[in-house]
Amino acid sequence: MARFLADFGMRFGAFDFAVTADDAWWFLECNPNGQWAWLQAAAGLPITNAIADLLANGASHHD
Repeated sequence: MARFLADFGMRFGAFDFAVTADDAWWFLECNPNGQWAWLQAAAGLPITNAIADLLANGASHHD
């Protein structure tokens, strides 16, 4: 995923995949404005702060 983002000059992307019944993964899309806020509450992680830090500073201490 990091290479995909670098190749397209992106700093963030929400990747969407589908998984078949036989566990084959299919890439669907990378959305530069994907919905991720629900994950922050579910995981209990400071995702908003990490993304803001990355976009503002070009690097993050969350790496």
